[in-house]
Amino acid sequence: MQALAPKEPKQLPSNFPYLTMRRIKEEQRLEERRQHLFAILSIIAVSLAGIFALLFFVGDVLLKCLVSICEQQDGLALVLPTLFCLLFFALVNHLLSRQYGTHRKAGR
Repeated sequence: MQALAPKEPKQLPSNFPYLTMRRIKEEQRLEERRQHLFAILSIIAVSLAGIFALLFFVGDVLLKCLVSICEQQDGLALVLPTLFCLLFFALVNHLLSRQYGTHRKAGR
């Protein structure tokens, strides 16, 4: 008889909606983090596969070209400025994407 008797309804906490929304936002944040991590790992895997494929198919030609450039007296005259320019533009790209990029965090 006690099992069939009506029981008192459970009382929800006064801040139940707030706690529920906080839990939902935390789950969304975790899901976004998982998706972001998966995207980064996918990009790394595809990039490494592309580099290994490039080295496998044309690695010997690239090595011969590199050796011939290094053997020439003025061979590094173009390589070092090109490397400097690439590093400079990579730095500018990074700074501009941090300043004006779409991945800016809210409240910044």
